[in-house]
Amino acid sequence: MEPGLVDVEEPVVWKLEVNNGRQIWTPLKEGEHKQTFLEQHILTKKSNDPNPKYDPSEQVPKFSSTKQATQEAVNFFNKLQTEDGHWAGDYGGPMFLLPGLIFVLYITGVLTTFKKAYISQMLRYILNHQNEDGGYGLHIEGHSTIFGTTLNYVAARLLGAPADLPQNVKARQFLTKNGGVLGLPQWGKFYLCTLNLMDWTCVDPIPPEPWLLPNWFPLLQPGKWWCHCRVVYLSMSYIYGIKGTMKLNFLLTSLRDELYGAGMYHSQPWRINMSYVNPLDNYNPSSLIFRILTIILAIYEYVIKKFNLYFLRNKANENALDHILHEDATTNHICIGPVNKVINMLSVYYAKGPDSPEFKSHVERIYDYLWLSDDGMKMQGYNGSQLWDTAFASQALVETGLTSSMKPALLKAYHYVDISQVREDVDNMPKYHRHISKGAWPFSTRDHGWPISDCTGEGLKAALVLQDLEWINRDTINQQRLCESVDVMLSMWNESSGGWASYELTRTSALVEYINPAALFGEIMIDYPHTECSSSCITALIMFQKRYPNYRQKEIKKIVDAGIKFLRTKQMKEGGWYGGWAVCFCYGTWFALSSYGAYGLNYENDVSARNGCDFLKSKQLPDGGWGESYMSNVTHTYVQPSHGNSHVVSTSWALLGLMSVDCPDKECIDRGIKLLLNRQLRNGDFPQESISGVFNHSCMISYSNYRNIFPIWALGMYLQKYKE
Repeated sequence: MEPGLVDVEEPVVWKLEVNNGRQIWTPLKEGEHKQTFLEQHILTKKSNDPNPKYDPSEQVPKFSSTKQATQEAVNFFNKLQTEDGHWAGDYGGPMFLLPGLIFVLYITGVLTTFKKAYISQMLRYILNHQNEDGGYGLHIEGHSTIFGTTLNYVAARLLGAPADLPQNVKARQFLTKNGGVLGLPQWGKFYLCTLNLMDWTCVDPIPPEPWLLPNWFPLLQPGKWWCHCRVVYLSMSYIYGIKGTMKLNFLLTSLRDELYGAGMYHSQPWRINMSYVNPLDNYNPSSLIFRILTIILAIYEYVIKKFNLYFLRNKANENALDHILHEDATTNHICIGPVNKVINMLSVYYAKGPDSPEFKSHVERIYDYLWLSDDGMKMQGYNGSQLWDTAFASQALVETGLTSSMKPALLKAYHYVDISQVREDVDNMPKYHRHISKGAWPFSTRDHGWPISDCTGEGLKAALVLQDLEWINRDTINQQRLCESVDVMLSMWNESSGGWASYELTRTSALVEYINPAALFGEIMIDYPHTECSSSCITALIMFQKRYPNYRQKEIKKIVDAGIKFLRTKQMKEGGWYGGWAVCFCYGTWFALSSYGAYGLNYENDVSARNGCDFLKSKQLPDGGWGESYMSNVTHTYVQPSHGNSHVVSTSWALLGLMSVDCPDKECIDRGIKLLLNRQLRNGDFPQESISGVFNHSCMISYSNYRNIFPIWALGMYLQKYKE
């Protein structure tokens, strides 16, 4: 970022404050705070490095044995634990989250109250992730898109970057060269409309009326959709229903000229571009059914406006607002994710006003999403990945067998697993289309509270492996609470498929995908069963039943058996499993094989397990490890990294999968372990490499703790398995 763009009151020292998982970055004056090792590490360690360079002289083991290397890795990682017991890390990556927040902060006037240090770091983040062609991607490693470029350009201008800033000039040139902002997908057009930078007739209609449909109504009742999809649609439909639009001002008038050409705004062909999406953005082209539906809805919008037929619309708006307020209240105004967080906040601003308690509560929770790292301040894909990372970390650390050296860390981890379990259901579940929550573990914090199948599985496994340690108090997370988590997982099992989806049961047919309006993402309309979610639940249920064999014994056996059959159906012809939540086949195959191993299947006694191992072996690179491009998720075909080097995270997943089912090719495993030992840094840390997380097939997301957790886990399993 060029100096002087934002007048920051220097010097600033950043402090990370944590409380029951809540993570808040606070700027302080120099001398008011001495940064901790954790803070310094987060602010200086690369959060992403898609093309890392390795010094050949350093590609050797740094320690005398695998055991010592594992111990040093553990020692370093435990320095990164927070006081409340979780491991804090970067969960950024998508490039459309921060702009959405900035738009809403600007519209509501909250941006003027932000400290300059925040604004400076937000702008630094945006400018740091501009691509060479001047555009911005859907995520930090993605090719430039109209969506990413438009949103980040407008956000940079609202933060104070001048129009003639070289980076902004390049962004406008990219947009001009590639057809301009009329090619935005629905989401981008929606945001521009809220800022008075586009006419609402250019947006595919987003009516709130479907929320009035009875629950039995097939396909179109939003309560049957995947929760992330429906809650974003919910608040978007409210804003669309009231046509919530900011009043024009000098800056917005300037932006109209910058985006469309001087004086050209009012001559734009809005209506005919309603459903047009630029090919750069159109990952999931709309169906003919959807295009016909949008025409019908556009006629409906015209009719109710022309004849002032707002009775049904007003009722639908009131109903949508009621659902929005329920989502806010049950998540402590965090909301399920960052997109509905900011659009809910905008909805409350229009409905309740800026001085209302509801709006002020939203403002207080903005900071839960903001994460600071080496590249600036970003908005995360959740309010963090606290429980998820801590559950994995707990299992990895226990796997090493070195627990006597890390008692304080594991006690704190157990504390976090304890305090993050959800202890109650939300009220009026049928009305608000919610599943049971009591006993579940969330992805991040108890304050967030949404129950998730795989988080519940990994949370339960973390609790159980920690309780196996003699100095852990089992009464803290007692048997009743463990059983409640099992109840949640059993309630989330889909009998029709045999597998588990993410948050809820699969509630309707995949035919509803024909009306997917997103363009940017695939398979978002229903909660599909996943390999990873199913594996987490299967392994958790097996682990639980070994310790508590009498609880719902027959049901658990029946459902676990069905879950294994489901995993067999998900195996691809080449032998691997697609990973829907990380990159990609290494991840999904590890999950599937870990379930096989827990179930008693292995390389020798099961063809599917053997095919999975052979698949992984076929992808091993000459350096001994595994690497995988995020394009595997996009194309559904294994894609090796363009630079040809292995990744420590992919290597760890592959090793864990192979060892889970007793792959007999120890030479293959030894080569992978050697890669991890060679990549390990002299302080015990591991290098940051390419982005490792994903959602909806096309958008990548960061999990910075993975670079430590999974090498430790793989090294630990190797130590236990081969006693080396």
